[in-house]
Amino acid sequence: MLQIEKGSTLKNVQKQFNNYYPFLKIEFFKKIPVDQPIYKAEIFSTVDLAKYIDGAANKVVHIDVSRKRTVTEVEKDFEKLLGISAHVYRKSGNVWVETTLTNDWPLGEQNEEGRLISSHFTDNKPKPKNK
Repeated sequence: MLQIEKGSTLKNVQKQFNNYYPFLKIEFFKKIPVDQPIYKAEIFSTVDLAKYIDGAANKVVHIDVSRKRTVTEVEKDFEKLLGISAHVYRKSGNVWVETTLTNDWPLGEQNEEGRLISSHFTDNKPKPKNK
């Protein structure tokens, strides 16, 4: 469960998410028109989330990021509960790939796929030659 309260920043939320899923990352974007691709969106970096949390200073927003929840469900929660666009990426070797084609996969499965791909990538690196 991600806990977001007044004073939380997107960086805090990203760190919480990464503690659960080391082979996934979450990015936050300014709203973009539906007909534009995500890569054209402007990424939020260190936005204070206080302005997105309604009510008293002690209000807390919880977003369920349990292993069985899908990427789509989590992204929709950010939109619904905080009014910000979120997008999950999966590690693939040394790069981060969009999960657009696998948004219906659970977070646990996404993370495991990232772990498998990344470990395969690092396990098969050529060994340095002795000179």
